[in-house]
Amino acid sequence: MSWYPDDKEWLTKRKAQWKEVKKSLKEMGFYSPQDIKLIKEYFLYGPDKEPLRTVDNDGDIQRKISYMGMVAIWLYPSFDKESIIRELHNFRSTVQYQDGSIMQYDTGANRVLELCDNDFEAHKSAMDGNETSFFQGKEQLLAELLLPHSVEEESWYKSCVKHEDLERLSEECSEEFALAINRLTLFFDKYMAAPNPNYIYRYRLSYCISALKYIKHSEFKSKLMKRNLVSLFTYLDKFTDCPDKYPKCVVETAQEFTRLFNEADLPDSVHALLAPYIKAAKEGAD
Repeated sequence: MSWYPDDKEWLTKRKAQWKEVKKSLKEMGFYSPQDIKLIKEYFLYGPDKEPLRTVDNDGDIQRKISYMGMVAIWLYPSFDKESIIRELHNFRSTVQYQDGSIMQYDTGANRVLELCDNDFEAHKSAMDGNETSFFQGKEQLLAELLLPHSVEEESWYKSCVKHEDLERLSEECSEEFALAINRLTLFFDKYMAAPNPNYIYRYRLSYCISALKYIKHSEFKSKLMKRNLVSLFTYLDKFTDCPDKYPKCVVETAQEFTRLFNEADLPDSVHALLAPYIKAAKEGAD
């Protein structure tokens, strides 16, 4: 058990932390006052006092609130992955893959992305003087356990493959890749001086690269996408040439993207698709 409510010092710190958590819960806008009351008991005293679930007469688990997987990871007192996975399984709302990732039956994963997408400013980090982030520093764990690591895990991917709908597959992957690239360039550009080290798209790079594999179009349709691709490759070159000049978290993100990109078995058509943007980035730097 990771809760220590009998430890006065631990409980005092946890109560102080709750003030920040409560504010974040209200900002989300989809937990009722009764939900927040239950979550508070879970947050301070653990599942022994408030398990956030009931068991009916047939032995079936009934969750008391929605998006349990997100709460169980985000508000767990430690970062111990195995302990959190055991807690998630207590809700019987998840399936665990061999790599340790969790696929939820509810929409907790989508909510995580929605919160990060809709309000970048509210997704706080230590740059604003806070010791924690919107998700209490659990963004990487949320990404690892709740979000698919690749498009191959998505239901729409499996549907496209089943029906041999390669055109739809290409469109879906183009949209997913565009979204990830747009968020990454925002991360590199908007917060270059004081980046958010907890920004969740730092942990979606393998997903981004996997989407790239299935794009069949001869060019990208979106002008924003084209501009952001040039910006992305420009930043990659900058960080490679002078890593000591830039914040550690953006350099590490760029290095990981480059590694995954170079190691991926991408079709020649994809390299041809990206070549003009890589060239434009290098020419712009000259």
